[in-house]
Amino acid sequence: MSQAEEVILRGLPISKGIGIGSPVFFFNADDEIPEISIAKKEVEKEVQRYRRALFLSRQDVEGLQKMSLNEGPPEIVAILGTHLEMLQDPLITTVIEDKIRQLQRNTESIVHHLIEEYKLKFSTLQDHYFQERVRDLIDVSRRILGHLRPLDKVKWVDIPHHSVILAHELVPSETIEASSTQVSAFVTSAGGITSHAAIIARAKGIPYVANVDIKLLKRIEMQSMIVDGSQGLVIMNPQRSTLKKYQEIKKGHLEKFRLISHSSHLRGETVDGFEVRLFANLENPKEVDSLVKNGAEGVGLFRSEYLFLSKKMFPSEEEQFQIYRRMAKNLKGRPLVIRIFDIGGDKKIDVLPDSPDAWYFQTIGTEANPALGCRAIRFLLRYPNLLHSQLRAILRASVFGEVQILVPMVSDISELRIVREKTREIREELEKEGIETAPISIGCMIEVPSSAIICDALVQESDFVSIGTNDLVQYVLAADRSNPAVSDLYFATHPSILRLIHMIVTSANRFCKPVIVCGESAADPMMVPVLLGLGIREFSVSARHIPLVKHTIRKWRILEACRLAEQALEYTVAHDLRQFLSAATDAIV
Repeated sequence: MSQAEEVILRGLPISKGIGIGSPVFFFNADDEIPEISIAKKEVEKEVQRYRRALFLSRQDVEGLQKMSLNEGPPEIVAILGTHLEMLQDPLITTVIEDKIRQLQRNTESIVHHLIEEYKLKFSTLQDHYFQERVRDLIDVSRRILGHLRPLDKVKWVDIPHHSVILAHELVPSETIEASSTQVSAFVTSAGGITSHAAIIARAKGIPYVANVDIKLLKRIEMQSMIVDGSQGLVIMNPQRSTLKKYQEIKKGHLEKFRLISHSSHLRGETVDGFEVRLFANLENPKEVDSLVKNGAEGVGLFRSEYLFLSKKMFPSEEEQFQIYRRMAKNLKGRPLVIRIFDIGGDKKIDVLPDSPDAWYFQTIGTEANPALGCRAIRFLLRYPNLLHSQLRAILRASVFGEVQILVPMVSDISELRIVREKTREIREELEKEGIETAPISIGCMIEVPSSAIICDALVQESDFVSIGTNDLVQYVLAADRSNPAVSDLYFATHPSILRLIHMIVTSANRFCKPVIVCGESAADPMMVPVLLGLGIREFSVSARHIPLVKHTIRKWRILEACRLAEQALEYTVAHDLRQFLSAATDAIV
């Protein structure tokens, strides 16, 4: 029998790695749900059936959350926390029960129609936050429907090992429940780089490519597939030579991973002994204890807004103080950089309508373009009592360790000056109350073009600067990386980005101010040596990426990195620069 023709499709790379396996089309049984009338005397029985499905769904999520707390990354725990809250939301509980009684129809049809109604309602909104909320709602509804219609529920245990999952779109729990030993890769029609499913796939190390026509794949006779999550390639019916090539690449990745996992205890230094400091980004305060195991020298970025993103109330000064104090003490003298609340953009607060904090968030709840609106320091300066309580909590915690303040989304030097002045006033206020404080550094986050352009002035007002590459790339290139239509324009290796970083480092060096780089670029093995060559000596990445960054740094000599950066700065075309860096770094790493 002749071998089927090799077919190659290109999609959006979501999660790196190589997946090889057999295709499995993944569909949920929530597309065609019949409407069945219920006799009045059976209505309460139907309500009880729905309550049982809710109870079982909560048990599912609580079980997944417990498992993730022990062995999963904090991102998964946070997403599951959101799902638990949704399962207790009146929209999911009382509203559906009322509709069962009013309409006297089967629960499945009512749940299905309600979700379709919300999908239609939010389909015209481009805001990333609302799109993710709808996906979470779909996810929760599918779980409920799975318990209402157990025979139609897709079971992961029935999926063969070494499967490539093909679906229109993945919801978070599908990626959470997937085992990396069972699933080789994901391929979907829809999906973005910053979606919850994407975050989970990367955390699990499962290759993922989106923006692929699944309907087209159904028309192709396939026996096997290769998914290249780094290049965004989907190869159907690979030839023997193609299969052998990718098997070798995958084998190399596994060997490299084993080598990297044993290097976390080593120093972060180049081959010629040039020392580099590696810090961890943090969202969950409970993860502090695990940072040292990954080789972190402290917390380079604590995203403090995550203290209440999944809650309905704003944390009090005392609540914040207790958390910051505990973190500082657990770090035992290692730095703790607290980024003051970065609210707005894709981080909206879902507070109770009657909450005393609700009025704070009306501003950011109705913005047409939240990414360019009232977010981060702009929001805090509009509501100074929020900033005041957070600065008081941080200053009170400063005596328990090396605590630092980081100001996000600075676009004008006046914003930084106001924070510094408020910090001074609050310190005096605390001293009058007899509360001891310690000297504290205040840093400026450079993540918008205006702050990069006036970096020579900002570094003089700051004790240190932190380059937030994710937002900087997005704002400089005017390309939303979560938007598939322009995601191919989102280049962290764009010449403009490298030149801005060089400019920032040059200004900081002139005034002897430290520069730390955060964001995905700081964990990219292709970018790390360039950043070293540009003068970056401090990196802050997710804790799980520290061994990889450390391994990359330990493969380079500082002079080689400097020469690489000099050559990179001469490029003017993003694609050409990326090809050059890919070839140069592959040769070393």
